[in-house]
Amino acid sequence: MKVIDIMHKNVDYVAPKTPLKKVAKIIFGHKHTGLPVVDPKTKKLVGFLTDQNILAGCFPSVKEYMEDVVHARDFSAMEKKLKEILDLKVENVMSYKPISIHEGEYVLRAISLMKVKDIARLPVVDDKNRLVGIVTKREIFRALVGKYL
Repeated sequence: MKVIDIMHKNVDYVAPKTPLKKVAKIIFGHKHTGLPVVDPKTKKLVGFLTDQNILAGCFPSVKEYMEDVVHARDFSAMEKKLKEILDLKVENVMSYKPISIHEGEYVLRAISLMKVKDIARLPVVDDKNRLVGIVTKREIFRALVGKYL
């Protein structure tokens, strides 16, 4: 069974210049945990943004922690920092080397990649690295196990 046979073809995605506040609304409204980042001109996959990418900005960097241990542990201040983070653009916090899979690959290759990389979904691309879908562990489980029930 191939990825193209089970992937979602209607995929929400965002552009690198999209404000994080807008992305947060999409994530909340559609119950996503992450979205592919696509170049609006070429439709090529250029990154991936997760809810964890956004939340990671609340925490101090190693340098900040080393310079000011006391304030780096101020969880109230970290939470307030989220307002500033939401004013940023996707390109400021996204993962720039997205893990994806080609639409013609086998479903078991996709689940293997997810297991090794500890992720729950994969953007699906065509021969030109354009986003054509997304596949999740749930679809793979249903497709593989469901045919035996």
